[in-house]
Amino acid sequence: MRRVIYNYLLLTIIAFLGGACNEEKGIFQIRDHAFYLNGKSVQLICGEMHYPRIPQEYWRDRIRRAKAMGINTISTYVFWNIHERQPGVFDFEGQADLGKFVKIAQEEGLYVILRPGPYVCAEWDFGGYPAWLQQNEDMVYRSRDPKFLNACERYINRLGKEVGDLTISNGGPILMVQVENEYGSYGNDKEYLSKLRDMLRNAGFNVPLITCDGGGQIAAGSIEGVWPTINGSTGEDIIQTLDNYVPGGPYFVAEFYPAWFDVWGQPHSVRNYEKPAKQLDWMLQHGISVSMYMFHGGTNFDYTNGANTAYGYAPQPTSYDYDAPLGEYGNATPKYYAFREVIQKYLPEGEKLPDVPEENPIISFPTVKLAQSAPLSAAFTKRIKTRVPLTMEAVHQDFGYIHYETELTEQIKDGILVLKDLRDYAVVLLNGKYVGSLDRRHRQNKLRISVDEIPARLEILVENVGRVNYGEDIQNNLKGITDKVLLNGKEVEGWIVSPLPLYQADVRKFNWNDASVKGSPAFFKGTFHLDKIGDTFLDVRGWGKGAAWINGHSLGKFWYIGPQQTLYVPGPWLKEGENEIVIFEMEDQGCRTVCGLDKPILNDVRKDKNAPERETKYDEQEPILDRGDQIYEGQMEKNADWQTFMFNGKKTLRHLCLEVLSSYDGKHSCISEIELLDGEGKSLSKDYWKILYASTEQKGEGYADQLIDGDVHSYWHSQWQSTASHFPHQLIIDLGEIQVIGGIRIKLRNSQAAGCIKDFRLYGRPQFFLFRNRK
Repeated sequence: MRRVIYNYLLLTIIAFLGGACNEEKGIFQIRDHAFYLNGKSVQLICGEMHYPRIPQEYWRDRIRRAKAMGINTISTYVFWNIHERQPGVFDFEGQADLGKFVKIAQEEGLYVILRPGPYVCAEWDFGGYPAWLQQNEDMVYRSRDPKFLNACERYINRLGKEVGDLTISNGGPILMVQVENEYGSYGNDKEYLSKLRDMLRNAGFNVPLITCDGGGQIAAGSIEGVWPTINGSTGEDIIQTLDNYVPGGPYFVAEFYPAWFDVWGQPHSVRNYEKPAKQLDWMLQHGISVSMYMFHGGTNFDYTNGANTAYGYAPQPTSYDYDAPLGEYGNATPKYYAFREVIQKYLPEGEKLPDVPEENPIISFPTVKLAQSAPLSAAFTKRIKTRVPLTMEAVHQDFGYIHYETELTEQIKDGILVLKDLRDYAVVLLNGKYVGSLDRRHRQNKLRISVDEIPARLEILVENVGRVNYGEDIQNNLKGITDKVLLNGKEVEGWIVSPLPLYQADVRKFNWNDASVKGSPAFFKGTFHLDKIGDTFLDVRGWGKGAAWINGHSLGKFWYIGPQQTLYVPGPWLKEGENEIVIFEMEDQGCRTVCGLDKPILNDVRKDKNAPERETKYDEQEPILDRGDQIYEGQMEKNADWQTFMFNGKKTLRHLCLEVLSSYDGKHSCISEIELLDGEGKSLSKDYWKILYASTEQKGEGYADQLIDGDVHSYWHSQWQSTASHFPHQLIIDLGEIQVIGGIRIKLRNSQAAGCIKDFRLYGRPQFFLFRNRK
């Protein structure tokens, strides 16, 4: 059956190409277990690079460096959300001039694989989808939802008008076009994929189409008439897996990973070149075509980085260096030369790779004082009065920041301010003074606040730190305060909302003042003189969290937690003579100077002031659990569905102890999430819950807080590194107030993962549990 499908694919592609191509314009075919270019078999050695992540002035430079390493084909995603930022309004100019990028590749003698999605992932905001899709609350992305498909078709048709004439069949360099991206990891809707395939065909992309998926997801992600490729596999696994779908090949690894991307607050990703060089050697030796993801990563200029949520919210930084063979600023790394040496081995006899271009000039500049400032209000252009906070999408904003302001008229002592569903980072001000900040990465949504003088002005500045680009959470990507604000349990109403995209704002035209703003979000400006220009790296150590511009060009965002402590400044964005720097600071650290370094700092992780402090001696004490406090005893089934347990009568308590007596693996405990139910079976709010005690937790991966954070992707896990703790495992939760509960819902992490709990008990007290020292 698989060979029948294979033959059908082959005949479909050959028949299509036979009618669309001629000798003058070029023919790319998939036949006889090989890729054929103008009648000759060809092995594709591709390098992924993304035009928006490279300054337009350097597109040709980076492509020449790819050719010098041995790359013969450039692979690039197409990013819908930079081409259609508002519905029906398209941009294919300047940094978004995809056609120019493709033509430069052809001028330099390279071919192109186009990956237009419309979903691309790519550690890019919303996986490439435009934020305005979310204005339709009923729309379902990555599905056959007609509303979604209509938007996709409009984009794909316009894309065809822009670059459809650049296929190899029309005399251009585009050899193949990808349908969707790793869809098999998300779903298996063949009708949805087929509709996208047909849209691309109808838009004029008259070359072979491909899909790409992990080896285990090819069946779900492939469709008729489209050639399946594989991501991430190496060695014999490539052939063994692809033979199930395209017996005998040609085999194409559409994403070979020589390294990985970074995450804010975590060390820079680095992978030694030796092993990937050997893997590349094996593939080339066995005639396998390959695309390196990434060959050259570049930079997330403006605010285009994405985020993942598989293990909690984890946004990517501005640098997309990726530890790729060609570094962020076009620097040839040891990995570059190792790969170049491998590729040189497989060139036809007598052929030689072109010389590696000389490095671009690198400069530094001395300390510059940013002596002028402008308040946050200088960026206010639209003020919207509303009863409740509005999301970014509700005010037609995609990237940047959003400001909320209201007036409080009641005095409050030690109150609790709750930002329901905060996305993603908030700075809170009261009467212009900094109160605190909240970070979605740490599942923070509340802080203590006192209102002494009334009326009081409450301000909340929220940053979109990056929309989720992978997994089911792409369906839930609104930004700002996405629900409501509570103060001591009462909803706060009557807001003024100010969108602050900033990438659109001309920060150079603010009314600047020599009197420095202190202690609140603000803009700071300075100038410096250059006698010569070159690439440099803006040193932002000492600053807090914000963004920077140089001569009006956005350098992207910075964050003191690292790992990057510099921002890449492309030489073409500088000029001889006077240059201007503007920095936006969300949380004033008092720094007012910057300088330009001749090397980037990409691996300097610093202490995160928002990270919760953790107790490290839980195991020295244990709670005294009186049988009279026992409210339930039950047993979990070994599955990952929510499991509900109703009590025999309602229970009144403030402090709840969960005691795990056993698990299915006999060693560990692991729970994704719990909820308490009222007498009618409705879930109770967890806004004020707090973990008071955990007899065991796995540092870094399974903190007890993650049991009650509302995120089913995170989890509490008993200690498993070094020595596993013995049963029973106990957790105590403070509900914040005495509550009446009628039951509990528990969700395990994964039925196949270690630690699925089995037998458990619940204890409840209106007061604190007593403790005793462990013997």
